[in-house]
Amino acid sequence: MKLEEEKIKGESIYKGKILDLEVDEVICPNGHHSKREVIRHCRASAILVKKDGKFLLEEQYRYPYNEVILEIPAGKCDKGEDPLACAKREFEEETGLIAKEMVFLGDMYPSPAYTDEIISIYWAKGLEEGHRHLDDNEAINLKYFSFEEVKSLIKEGKIKDAKTLSAFSYYLLQNPTE
Repeated sequence: MKLEEEKIKGESIYKGKILDLEVDEVICPNGHHSKREVIRHCRASAILVKKDGKFLLEEQYRYPYNEVILEIPAGKCDKGEDPLACAKREFEEETGLIAKEMVFLGDMYPSPAYTDEIISIYWAKGLEEGHRHLDDNEAINLKYFSFEEVKSLIKEGKIKDAKTLSAFSYYLLQNPTE
């Protein structure tokens, strides 16, 4: 069975600093017409890091949820920037650490029903001290947790961030005995 939809026409509704909103009319595989609201978002990178046997998580206030959440370091790619270069840049900016090696774990689609955002997830290895320099609009606390603590935080619903949950899933695939 054919699953792809065919775009008939599209309209740009909003163009912003980090996202654009489009409304497209499509023909569904069954021949019916429908509308698709799509948020076009730049790529992003996220970084899993284990230092001295503990995982680094950031506490960061997220306005849409009006909540401080726990998440791995991450950031938006600049226009045309390679996700690996973004990961290296964002990692040092947010944590003050530099990784000698960034191992690609995989890509994740945060919300495929309405956005084209892709987050590339890396594992930072071979850590050295760098220089932390947050953006003017960032306030981030760094905290370290054992793997058992991370598992408890996930079970208790205290880690809800999709990229962080994906990163730990990828980690478990590479370290099944953890």
